[in-house]
Amino acid sequence: MEETASPKIVCLSNIFDDHYHELRDETVQRCVTVPFRRDLFQSLQLATGREAIVLSSPPRAMARRKGKWLPPVETRFATYRQFFCGTWDAPKWRLPVSWLLYARHVLRHVKDGDLVVVDNYELVYIIAAWLVRVCRRVHFLLVYLDGKHVIDRSWDRLFSSLAEAAGRPLFGGALLSNPSLCRRLPSGLPTELVPGYLSETAPPNPSSPTGEVHFVYAGLLGRSHGIDLLLAAVPLLPPTGWQLAIAGQGPLTEEVKRFAADPRWAGRVKYLPAMPAGEFQQLLAASHVGLNCQSLADPISDVTFPSKIFTYLSAGLLVLSSRSGCVEPICQNACLYYDEEKPASLAGAMKAIIMNFPEERKKPHPGFVFNHYSMAAAAFRLKKLLEKMGVDI
Repeated sequence: MEETASPKIVCLSNIFDDHYHELRDETVQRCVTVPFRRDLFQSLQLATGREAIVLSSPPRAMARRKGKWLPPVETRFATYRQFFCGTWDAPKWRLPVSWLLYARHVLRHVKDGDLVVVDNYELVYIIAAWLVRVCRRVHFLLVYLDGKHVIDRSWDRLFSSLAEAAGRPLFGGALLSNPSLCRRLPSGLPTELVPGYLSETAPPNPSSPTGEVHFVYAGLLGRSHGIDLLLAAVPLLPPTGWQLAIAGQGPLTEEVKRFAADPRWAGRVKYLPAMPAGEFQQLLAASHVGLNCQSLADPISDVTFPSKIFTYLSAGLLVLSSRSGCVEPICQNACLYYDEEKPASLAGAMKAIIMNFPEERKKPHPGFVFNHYSMAAAAFRLKKLLEKMGVDI
C-alpha cells in the first residue's frame, strides 16, 4: 500500500536567489527581499514541524525580446526545495500563458492537508489557489507584506485589485508587515505582525571607525524611499570623515549613478547594483550605519514596512531612520531617528554620527526588538495563529 506523504508548507512565491541565477543562461533581475522570505519559511517550519517547499514561475529575461520556452526545473531557494514551472517567456503572451501553466504546476504539487502560503495578493497566485481550493482540502495563509497595489495608479492595479477581491475569501489567517494592512482584510481574520526576523540576541555594536564613518543605503532607489532626500542631504555633510554606498535599483538608478560619478564626491559616494548575497554581506560588514529614508508623506508608508531596517540590525549596524512605515512603534528605541523629512534634518543626524560616532552608537537599545522578533518568538506566535486557523500542528 502506498504511504501517504506528510503534509507540507507550500509557498507560492516568485522569490529566488543565486541558486536560480546559476541555472539560468541569461540575465534576470535580482530579488532584494531574499532574507525575509528565507527566515519566513524557517519560522513556518519551526512552528509546524513540516517541510517547506517553494513553487515559482520563472522571471522574465531582462534583455531577450524573442519568445523562448523555459522548461520546468528544480533548484533551491536558500535551503528549501524550489520548483519552477515551465512557461513560454515572450512579450504579450507571457502573462496569460504563465498564469495557466503556474496554476497546473501548483495543483500537481499541493496535496490534501498542506498549508498553502500565498505571497501577497498577486493574480497568478490567486488563480492557482482557487484551483487548489476546488480540488484539494488545504488551509491558506496570506503573507501580506506589500500593499503597494492599494496606491498603484498604473494598469497593474487592475490585476492586483482583482487578485485582492478574489483572494479575500480564501484565507484563514494572515501575516502582516504593517499594522495598517489589517484594514484591507476581512473583519475577524486571525493575523500576526511579522515585519522581519532577528537573532535571539543583538549583535555587538558596530566597531568604531578608524578613519571614516561608512553609511549604507540598500533597497529601492525611488522618491517614495527617500533617495532624492538622501542625495540632497549629501552636499550638507562635512567635507571629510564619511563614505556613502547606495546599493539597489529603481526609478532613480540613473540619477544615483550620475550623482556618484560627480567629481565632488569622488571616493565618498559610490553606487552599487543589486548584488549576490555574499557580496552584500561583505558590504554590510564594511559599513557602520544603515540608512532608511522612506518618506512618511508617501502613501507607501501605510502599506509596507522597510525590511532593510531588520537587515541592518541583524548585521550589527547603527540604524538611522525616518519615522515612516510604523518604524518607531515597531522598532521603538532600537534606531536613531531624524525628525523632519528635509535635507538639513537628515544631514544634521548624519553629521552628529560622523562627528561623534562612539556616543551616538550608545543611544539605541535594541533588546526588546530582538526578543520580540527573534526566530523563536516569531515561530511561537505563528504556531498560535495556525492553531486558530485549524491547522494540525
